[in-house]
Formats: sequence, structure tokens, C-alpha cells
Amino acid sequence: MTELEVKQVKPTTTTGDLRPQLSPRLSERSEFAEISQLPRQPQLERWSKVRVNALLVLVTMIWGSTFLIVRHTIALTGPFTFLAMRFGIGGVALALIFHKRLARITSAEIVMGSIIGLFLFAAYALQTTGLQYISSSKAGFITGLYVPLVPILAVPILRQRPTPGSMLGVVLSLLGVMLISVNSSFQFTFGLGELLVLGCAVACALHVILISKFSPRVDAMNLALVQIVVTAVLSFMAMSIAREPFAMPPLPVWGSALFMGLAATAFALAVMNRVQQFVSSTRATLIYALELVWVGMLGYLAGEQLSLAGWVGCGCILLGIVAGELRLSRCIKQINRV
Repeated sequence: MTELEVKQVKPTTTTGDLRPQLSPRLSERSEFAEISQLPRQPQLERWSKVRVNALLVLVTMIWGSTFLIVRHTIALTGPFTFLAMRFGIGGVALALIFHKRLARITSAEIVMGSIIGLFLFAAYALQTTGLQYISSSKAGFITGLYVPLVPILAVPILRQRPTPGSMLGVVLSLLGVMLISVNSSFQFTFGLGELLVLGCAVACALHVILISKFSPRVDAMNLALVQIVVTAVLSFMAMSIAREPFAMPPLPVWGSALFMGLAATAFALAVMNRVQQFVSSTRATLIYALELVWVGMLGYLAGEQLSLAGWVGCGCILLGIVAGELRLSRCIKQINRV
């Protein structure tokens, strides 16, 4: 700031103000800068919200693409062998990328990550075992129950009161999950397979909720790494329980495990643990419901036929996500004013 731009005001008997005054040119420049910065904050917040939602949608696209990969890979090796390879590769990848953070890992991150990792392993183990007894359509519907379970279980655990828009979104998403999973031979029977996959849905819901509970307190990447390592170790231990041979898997299994470990495990879980620091568990779960939409679309491109009810279900899930973003109480008040 030059001397020409700052003028010292002589003391007068009228005001007695001894503060420096800005020249008109600098004053106008400052006012313009302040005015130009006013709308930027909401714009930055909206842009950050778009990026956060886009990352979660990308995660669901990756998860949806893994359906065909896993189905063909499990035919070549045992499910727990594949899980151990997948999460082992994911753990090594995160450890190499974030080794500096890993050097500063705390006991709290290890404890919290281990707790969340138990539910992550339980979800994959129960679903994989349950698929041996029931059809994939029934397993998909029962697993999708984690969508309405999250806001219900979040009430006692996170003390998050779901908004009316979120509850409407949950209902629409549940309807969408049901329509996508229904086919001509769908029958409601409840046996061992249904019980196992129902446990998977509960484990998935608790996994999402616990990430929202613990991730704001600790380093998100260290938390994700501990989860992955715990799941890999437990999967390796489960191989002997399931009597899977400790043999070298064929080359296609390694290719699948490499993609799944890097994209569907390391990247996806890192995004989940990072993004859910800023997104409620209910909203995140509504976006995660898009996974079944990508499964249906990619299955259709691969030659699998999606029924009319399935396409309607995709639309219901999309509407559920939109409804979850709406503040119904505010909308109703504005409508009443009109």
C-alpha cells in the first residue's frame, strides 16, 4: 500500500477520529473484492458437495462392474482364497501409497479400524456362504435391506434423526431394490441361506454406520487400511475352516484380484472413509443403492435381460436418491405460503 493510498486524517473537534482512511480508489477496490467474494463460499460448498457425491457414485459404478468378475472368478478358486487375495493386494497398495501416514498410525485407529473390519469381513463372508444356498436374485434383495437398516440403526448408534426426505428416499430405494431383484421364479422362503444373507445386510449397515461414527475422529486412510488388513487376515484364516486348498490360483484369478484389490477395495474403501466424514450415513447409503442399477445395466450389456420391473426399480432408486436430498419440511412450508 503506497502513501498515496493512505491518508492520515487530522484530528478535528467534530469527530475526533484518528484512524487512517483509505483513498476512494482503494476503498472502491476493497468493496468490490468483498462483494465478489460473497457468492464464492456457497459456490465452493455446492461444488464440494457435487464432488463428494460424484466420488460415491463412482464407487458404486466400480462395485457394480465387479458382479460379473466375481461370478466368473469364484468358479476358478475358493471364495475365501479370492477374498484373501483381493484384500491383501488392496492392503499392500494403500500401505505403499500412504506409508508416511501409516508410520504415524495411532492405537485408536488400529482399534476402530479393527472393529469396522470385523463387520466388513462378516458382510463378505456371510453373503458368499449364503449364495451357496439361495439364488442371486433373492440374495440381492435381502442384502439390499441394508439401505433401510442404516437410518434405523443410526438412531441409537449415531443419534442421527432421519429427515422426512431421507425416509421417503429409503422407502423408494427399498422398492427399487425389490423390483430389480424380482423375477418370474422369485419365491419368499426363509432358511439357512436367507438367514446368512440377512446377517450380511445387518453387517453392511453397521459397516456404513461405524465408518460415519469413527472416521471424523481419526485419519481416514489409516482407518481404511486397518479394515482391509483385518479382512484379509480373517479371510486367510477362514480358508482352512472352509477347507480351501493353499494352492497357487490360476492367472485369471490374479488378474481379477488385482483389479478388485486396487479399484473395488483400496480405492473404494479409501473414498468411503474419507467422504463419509462430510456425508451422513443415510445419504451415503442412498447413493450406495445405485450399485444395483449399474449391476442391471452392465448385466444387460453382457447379455442378461432386465425386466420392465427391473428398469422401474432403477428409476425408483434414482428417485430415492433425489428425495433423500430434498428438505421436505422446507418445501411444504414454501408451498403453503404460496
